[in-house]
Amino acid sequence: MNKFTHVTRSLTLPREELPRGQRIQRWVLETPVIQFMILVVMVVVLVSLVPAFLDRPIAAVSILTIASLLALAAMGQTLVVILGGLDMAIAGYVTFGAMVASQATSRLGWQAPLAMVVVLAVCGGIGGLVGWVCHRYRIEPLVITLGLGVALTGGSLFLAGGDYNGQPPQELKSLAQLTGTTFGIPVPPVVIIVAVLGVLLWLFLTKTVAGRRLYATGVNPRAAGLSRIRTGAVWAGVFAASGAFAGLAGMFIAAFGSGWTMSIGEPYLFSGLAAVLVGGTTFGSIRGGFTRTALGALILTVLSTIIISQGMSEAQTRIVYGIIILAVVALFGRERHVRDRF
Repeated sequence: MNKFTHVTRSLTLPREELPRGQRIQRWVLETPVIQFMILVVMVVVLVSLVPAFLDRPIAAVSILTIASLLALAAMGQTLVVILGGLDMAIAGYVTFGAMVASQATSRLGWQAPLAMVVVLAVCGGIGGLVGWVCHRYRIEPLVITLGLGVALTGGSLFLAGGDYNGQPPQELKSLAQLTGTTFGIPVPPVVIIVAVLGVLLWLFLTKTVAGRRLYATGVNPRAAGLSRIRTGAVWAGVFAASGAFAGLAGMFIAAFGSGWTMSIGEPYLFSGLAAVLVGGTTFGSIRGGFTRTALGALILTVLSTIIISQGMSEAQTRIVYGIIILAVVALFGRERHVRDRF
């Protein structure tokens, strides 16, 4: 058996028919077991460095809430990465959502549901248009979304008239602030909201035809097109979802922090992408999903808490994030792309 035949056989055989070592390797790659183990280790390190953490339940609630906001902001980016692209406009969407949450209700008298509909429509509409344009004219999404993010941030400042004094409505604050409860449980509703959205996204990716079309388009766009999959619609829908999720995250982030600034979305661009990659979702992946992104968000949030507790700076935090991303990409990036396996 030559080397090519051996590699092809190991990639196509059911896991049960592979040698023990290859079964373990495939299981590790196909499940987020490594991410879960890293999270457990991070929690142990946090508790050992900050013993008071166990005596303050609000600290665990804070980590869950911050991780939920990060996961929500990265939810759409997960779909884009599965598609094989990159959405660099996340910061702009977050900023726009935070601005509307803070300004539209206080200055225009909009109720929270109306403000949310506007954010979802604007961010989703712009994202869908960007996805269609990138697919139709074969433009690299990294370029156009980077410019769009800057434009959205500047446009948000223009629409607000440079006013940062607006406050989100109380009904929105009650969903995101640490003192919020859900059915009597001392957990902010935003955590449950993100969990429900995550379950719905999991069902979409694994149980629907549209989800399988998304994976097929990411794995091999040309083959997907020949299979009569409307790849342009897939691109438009994925980028629309990315914009809508990030805009919604911006509203909750503003409610969590009781306001907005022009730079409020910047941390979520890098951290959101880091959560996706640390979770193990790779470009054009067939195993990517929101469960991995949620674990990545938890890992980064716990890591950030450890770093802050040790008095490290923001620059040092970014260095640590970069090292982790390189390590994860080195681990998962060694696997050959699906379309190159046969």
